[in-house]
Amino acid sequence: MNKIHPTYFNVRYLRKDCISYRQYQVDISNRCLSGNSLVVIPTGLGKTIIGLIIAANRLLKYNWTKILVLAPTRPLVHQHYEMFSKFTTLPEKKLCLMTGKVQPPIRMVQFQNSQIIISTPQVIKNDILRNRYDLSQVSLIIFDEAHKARNNYAYTFLAEEYIRICKDPLILALSASPGKNFEIIQHLCDKLFIENVLYRTEEDVDVKEYIFPIEIFTEYVDLPIEFMELSLVWESLFKKYLSFFLDNELLKPKTYYTKIDFLSIAKDLTISLKYENECLDTSKFGEISDIRDLLFFKNPRIIEIVRKNKIDIHLVYSMASSCISLLHGKDLLETQDITLYESFLETLVRKADNDILSAKRILNSENFQYIFSYIQQCRNKNKRINHPKIEKTLSIITKEFFELDCQKVIIFSQYREMVSLIKRFFDEKFEGKLRAEKFIGQAMSKKELGYSQKKQIEILNQFRNGDINVLIATSVAEEGLDIPNVDSVIFYEPVPSEIRLIQRRGRTGRKAPGRCYILITKYTVDEPYNYISLKKENTMLKTLISSEDLHLTPQSSRNNICRPLNGTNIINFHDLLREYREKKNQEYKILAKRSIDQIIDEIDSLSNSVDSNKFRELGVTLYSDIYQKSIEQLTIDIEKIKSRLHKKKVKEKKKYVNKNVKTLINIVKTYGDEKGIIKFDEFNKYAENEEITGKKFYQFFNNACYLGYIKKQGNKVVLN
Repeated sequence: MNKIHPTYFNVRYLRKDCISYRQYQVDISNRCLSGNSLVVIPTGLGKTIIGLIIAANRLLKYNWTKILVLAPTRPLVHQHYEMFSKFTTLPEKKLCLMTGKVQPPIRMVQFQNSQIIISTPQVIKNDILRNRYDLSQVSLIIFDEAHKARNNYAYTFLAEEYIRICKDPLILALSASPGKNFEIIQHLCDKLFIENVLYRTEEDVDVKEYIFPIEIFTEYVDLPIEFMELSLVWESLFKKYLSFFLDNELLKPKTYYTKIDFLSIAKDLTISLKYENECLDTSKFGEISDIRDLLFFKNPRIIEIVRKNKIDIHLVYSMASSCISLLHGKDLLETQDITLYESFLETLVRKADNDILSAKRILNSENFQYIFSYIQQCRNKNKRINHPKIEKTLSIITKEFFELDCQKVIIFSQYREMVSLIKRFFDEKFEGKLRAEKFIGQAMSKKELGYSQKKQIEILNQFRNGDINVLIATSVAEEGLDIPNVDSVIFYEPVPSEIRLIQRRGRTGRKAPGRCYILITKYTVDEPYNYISLKKENTMLKTLISSEDLHLTPQSSRNNICRPLNGTNIINFHDLLREYREKKNQEYKILAKRSIDQIIDEIDSLSNSVDSNKFRELGVTLYSDIYQKSIEQLTIDIEKIKSRLHKKKVKEKKKYVNKNVKTLINIVKTYGDEKGIIKFDEFNKYAENEEITGKKFYQFFNNACYLGYIKKQGNKVVLN
């Protein structure tokens, strides 16, 4: 006999007959109450509702405690605030929204007087570091978009602090895409002290009735012959510079190279030069047992090849930068549009004008001159060649709205300039029959300001109400935001990330069957990117299915959270403001003390760790080997060192170098002999060519000498 379930989930602290009853949400919530949990369910299945149910249960157990809801962006924080305001019965004054725009003393009052605090994580981290409040009276922390909890992100600090200070901590980590493989998911579980992993896939029986199918269409386009010709010319220049890395054995021959190859060479060189003696810097890199673990090329190391072949290190960096630029330009031309490629070429020209060698090398090539002149000729003839993806996008929109009776569509594109270009072609094509709007982030680009949070919310409301038919969005619309269900999603390009694939695709198929179109240019980077994202998603699902192999935090014994001695009295704002002002001068000392404790903990743990023997074998001398002191004395010594360093930093003034001063310095570098010496008359002549003459010349020449970059010796100028 089938069990009859109620229509709504009704419990104290939640509004009556508001939350529809779904058995899987109740089952997951009950499991989460037993320990710190990572919940992974497909987008649209109500992760926030699970958070609401658990929050209500925790308040039933501890009605005086606080619930902390964390989300990585301000719009997502606002979305959670609206959800908790809508579904909980707590009075409005018991809910608060905190972001960096709220002043610290107000945040202190809000935190003390509220029961549900919804915030960005960095704000809470900063306040806790400064001892403005603590997490001892928090009975639940919800980490939304929990896959952000990596390295030094604020989530990891707050989880550690919460476990340390609260007697009965409970963590709820929510994500639709926790990571591409076992190692990343394991790292996430470690950072958030996860004791249970709960997941659902679209195939699970208890969620199937709430899942609507999403039909995937992979739309291939052919690159026009004009694009192919330009791409081949551009690629031949890349192969020329690639030979530098192959001839010097910095890279091994293979059929396909990406920007990662050259970024990794530069990164490896930087790490090797900075950490010659294999020393650790845990503040920068986290828990690393051996600095060599950070390297991409481990055997042999890049630094070893450079030294063996006596290669100029600066040339390696510069050539790597040139190759990265060429690969980026190729991707823009082949997968985006020639307009973005033209903008990129103009950027290279500006960099070359600023004396950046990697850009000048490209500009001075015959390949670049041919391409640049070809584009100029096309402009002069008003000849316009568009990427076939644009026409394909418009044809999909036409089919969706005029054949399939579609109501809402989102087009995703990686580049803001491409978003603007699609919008322009859309407006020309549909001439008011359909309305599209850009949806971009708050950051500023070179050509336009970003959209403020207020503007984003306004556009989403218009989209929800049907005033806008199509959103043309960057990655800002991928994650978290409460975007209404859409009939179809268009990927202007594939993304090589399982997280972004899941988030983008999950915008459709929430309340009805959906369609997802992925545009791919044949024989370009689009093809491997599409394959990579699908492979990563499959690997993630396999890891979750075999989640019993994960090493989870052992279930710990918990004590009850004690009611504070001062009860739940409302904190007076003026009293707290006065206290805040008095404490403000002590905040540096509080921060210094915290960092001293961390240093001591790191020294102690390293000295007693298994890794310490490995370091000793490598010839690394540990602090404990040469100098034993009590913790009290060590604290005093570190405080003295930090005090001296702080004073030194205060005294040091940042040098500002005027662009004319830079030009004079570069003249000596460029036209001077091997020792950096040039005759003063020649120096003056080159300066005149740069229009630095008369009083202006002596003003900037004296400034360069004063700053210590060059000096005058007799009738010569010498580079210091």
